[in-house]
Amino acid sequence: MLCTHCNQIFGVSNVINQRGKGFNAQIQCPHCDAWLGKNPILSRLKMLGFYLGLGMLIYGYFSPEMRTLTTPVAIIAVIILLVSHMMDHLKVTEAPANKAIDDSEHRQKYR
Repeated sequence: MLCTHCNQIFGVSNVINQRGKGFNAQIQCPHCDAWLGKNPILSRLKMLGFYLGLGMLIYGYFSPEMRTLTTPVAIIAVIILLVSHMMDHLKVTEAPANKAIDDSEHRQKYR
């Protein structure tokens, strides 16, 4: 997995904290402690596109007279699946607090 806050790569086994359930689940990055989550609407659209496309293809296979209806619906469902899959990334839902660093000595050195 790739953290969108610190751009560090980490494995699923490195995740310690998790909150929420289902489509609203969020994980905490082990490097920067930012909470990451996916958009639940896009995840639902992805599931809807998959199951609708699969159902229409199976129904059209066993019912030849309905193929003129089921094939375009399956194509649109697969397009919805692919577009929602490309848009569904981990996003920062809660960024960690920035630590105030006193760098006045460093700044004074170069003035």
